[in-house]
Amino acid sequence: MYQKESLGLNEAKGAVEAMLQEALKEPQRPVAMAVVDDQGQLIYYARMDGATLFNQVMAVRKVSTAAQVGIDTLTFREALKAMDISFGDFGIIDLTVVQGGLSVVKPGGRPVLGGIGVSGRMAHEDEAIARTGLEALKL
Repeated sequence: MYQKESLGLNEAKGAVEAMLQEALKEPQRPVAMAVVDDQGQLIYYARMDGATLFNQVMAVRKVSTAAQVGIDTLTFREALKAMDISFGDFGIIDLTVVQGGLSVVKPGGRPVLGGIGVSGRMAHEDEAIARTGLEALKL
């Protein structure tokens, strides 16, 4: 029987709680945050009061991209640039290359267990908050 590891509800909830605590240090700058499984399917989602619909959509796109592609969204952007192709070439409209989506992988690089994404602040700040969630997983 084929078995695979993936993030579950407990891990996702812990990651979001850690990110929320970090983001609440600046409550006037709301973010949306999401955690998905290895297939890019939403497990846990939260948004701070005042987060926009755009923040919500982008958090989910960032995290789905990171999980499906298996690399962080910033790394994905750099790889596409190096190959001189666009993410539009993939034919999947929900992908993004905006920084702030992290792929969650087992130590050693594989398999992909899921992803973490944040949106609402400057892209590098989104990624920093997402890294807080990744660290909370203690992989």
